Amino acid sequence: MEQTAHFYLGLIPLMPLIGAVLIGLMHVTTCRGHRFPDKLYAVLACIGPVLACIMAFQVFTILKTLPVEHRILVHKVFTWFSVGELNISMGFMADPLSSLMILFVTFIGSLIHIYSIGYMADDKTYAKFFGYMNLFLGSMLILVLGDGPVVMFVGWEGVGLCSYLLISYYNEDSSNVLAGNKAFIVNRIGDLGFVLGMAFLFWAIGAQGFDYISLKANAHLLPQATAMLVCLLLFVGATGKSAQIPLYVWLPDAMAGPTPVSALIHAATMVTAGVYMVARFSFLYVTVPDAGEIVAWIGILTALVSAIYGMFQDDIKKVLAYSTVSQLGYMFAGVGVAAYSAGIFHVFTHAFFKALLFLGAGSVIYAMHHEQNIWKMGGLKKKLPVTYLTMLVGALALSGCPPFSGFFSKDEILFSAFASGHKAIWAIGVLVAGMTAYYTFRMIFVVFHGEPHSKSSYDHAHEPPPVMTVPLVLLAIGALLAGFFNLPELFGGHQMVSSWLEPSVLDHHAHAEASTEWMVMGSSVLAFVIGFSIAYVKFAKGAQLPVFTGFAKFAYNKFYIDELYDMLFVQPYKSIGAIIWKDFDPNVTDGPRKAISWLYGAIGDAFRLVQTGYVRVYAIYMVIGLSLISLLISQTLN
Repeated sequence: MEQTAHFYLGLIPLMPLIGAVLIGLMHVTTCRGHRFPDKLYAVLACIGPVLACIMAFQVFTILKTLPVEHRILVHKVFTWFSVGELNISMGFMADPLSSLMILFVTFIGSLIHIYSIGYMADDKTYAKFFGYMNLFLGSMLILVLGDGPVVMFVGWEGVGLCSYLLISYYNEDSSNVLAGNKAFIVNRIGDLGFVLGMAFLFWAIGAQGFDYISLKANAHLLPQATAMLVCLLLFVGATGKSAQIPLYVWLPDAMAGPTPVSALIHAATMVTAGVYMVARFSFLYVTVPDAGEIVAWIGILTALVSAIYGMFQDDIKKVLAYSTVSQLGYMFAGVGVAAYSAGIFHVFTHAFFKALLFLGAGSVIYAMHHEQNIWKMGGLKKKLPVTYLTMLVGALALSGCPPFSGFFSKDEILFSAFASGHKAIWAIGVLVAGMTAYYTFRMIFVVFHGEPHSKSSYDHAHEPPPVMTVPLVLLAIGALLAGFFNLPELFGGHQMVSSWLEPSVLDHHAHAEASTEWMVMGSSVLAFVIGFSIAYVKFAKGAQLPVFTGFAKFAYNKFYIDELYDMLFVQPYKSIGAIIWKDFDPNVTDGPRKAISWLYGAIGDAFRLVQTGYVRVYAIYMVIGLSLISLLISQTLN
């Protein structure tokens, strides 16, 4: 069985990558005049993720049969490169952490691919979309299964590239291209931190081996200052990929891409990469508690700021985008206080309810002929009953309403923060829980309740086809039940997810009296009730487009952070670029090229002097040439 699992490790990321290559080659052929049917592209696009999901389940099952201390499988495919002390293999590793990740990444990724068949049915570049989606999923699987940071970085850059391609997918609109550029550039800033972190890590202990197993065994060799530096640099990379302060600004603009792309980015790929990376390096972060403290505070402040933004957005996808940034903040707060299994458990539950909400939003947008402004909707629960009920489940899970999945995972993080002495982080987390309930149900009530704001759009709205609604139902079941996989002992559960992850992450298990646990849990429920109640009173019976003033206007414009970044970073670099273009580029960069061009011109001018075009002149040249040749021959004979 172990040999089978090793075989699967290489095939799991390969399945969607093969699909991407085949679809790409077929698309090139189509561009040259031979067209394949769209159904063929759809089938090829879905086969890879589904097969990868089946294999992921097999790997998970095989790992479960092994003794706890031996739950790790490594498959070295080939030696990638060797430079001095650095020997890197293209290798994949499955342990409890990566096996859990690939299980829900492939499952949810498969559902999103199936949903896309209906959502993208009228798209002119159907093949290109599915090729990019397969490449995206394959890159994420390389990131998760990589047996060391270098292989992880291959997938890390792969998902960055695919996010750029898919965010700017509708490239006829320049604003979409700019959104893709923004995501790409901001992520490059974070990636620089990741690369520097890897460099310092290799400099310190790379000679002992640069895969996770070797790094974990030799982490004690790192001086404290170096360990702190490596942890912070790696976290810079995480702030880029997972959209945390100060690099969160790209994620809301990523809504420019098709809605299934938003679901894939927010639920199953890319943005969860940073949380996974910190959990993967838990053996390093636990040695530097101060680094974890910074991670936790950045996370909870990001959760707060993003929740404030989400309360005032009018684009249905941007409401969900800011909720993702906020929930990622919870996850980082969890791993920051060394509750790694709690952070990963929230990644797990969030994948279900956030994919559900984005795909539900896609169904609404599909029904409303690509309208995204919630104030132009209203009353849609009668027209879209399946979408409404499934999104309601997702909203309850996101808001932390018991017994939906988000309640258990979010409460686990808040309890860990409180019990480990981070009372301020806990208090902010409870406040954010109330705000989350408010903006989530503000969206639900405005979109589905009250009277239609656009009668013509409402009259033509209808439930999307089953290929879109069936994934919604399956995700709703997951959003409802996923929390029970880590039911706390307080409810008679065995915390299966935490127990499963124990060999992979170095958790700090916080303990407290049962009364304390009930108090923490009760505060979260109270926050949900307050947030929900305010939203119900203000929006359940119908509401009109609000006019924002004061702080509300400030928050609606996202505290003008984008404008601040533009003033501090973009405009100065544009000015420097203009100077370089005006003086340096033409005089220094182009100098050698201009010199060579002048030389060839001068040589040409010289030859032009003897190219007169007169036959008598050429005859004289011939006589002179023959005379010189004769003279040379005679001199040689003598």
